[in-house]
Amino acid sequence: MPLVIPEYDPTRQQQAIDTAAAWSENKMESIDKLTAKQVRSALELLLENEKLTLTVAENLDAAYKFRESKNSEIIFGWCRIGIKVRMESVVDTALQFITTQGRMKFVRPLYRDLLQWDEQQKRAIDTFRANSKFYHNICRTMVEKDIQAAISKA
Repeated sequence: MPLVIPEYDPTRQQQAIDTAAAWSENKMESIDKLTAKQVRSALELLLENEKLTLTVAENLDAAYKFRESKNSEIIFGWCRIGIKVRMESVVDTALQFITTQGRMKFVRPLYRDLLQWDEQQKRAIDTFRANSKFYHNICRTMVEKDIQAAISKA
């Protein structure tokens, strides 16, 4: 146990928690005063929220246009939310993102999410095969394993 336990100011995290809670209730509030990290955190919290619906996602899309963000973390969070609620319009954004952003921390979870969506599974596999040389060997191998696992479940 450390001799001194530092005290952290939870204000910023609480703002992200409050924002995610408001979004889950379909209340679109201004996010102008939030940092990118707070928005990312709110998106992560919303992804885990059981109240997340297609309507909430569509309203978020209309209000904040996360798909147009230049921040990879925000686009990643947004795509995962859209895929979770089966929002057709986010699929193109997700596929474009994972074919231009090669980091496994983004690529693998998005492919996994798409592979669980029956109507988009073939498209995800075709996109991966067309772009597999773009990915680092380890990333490529791990996604291939995910694809094999998804195919064997079907």
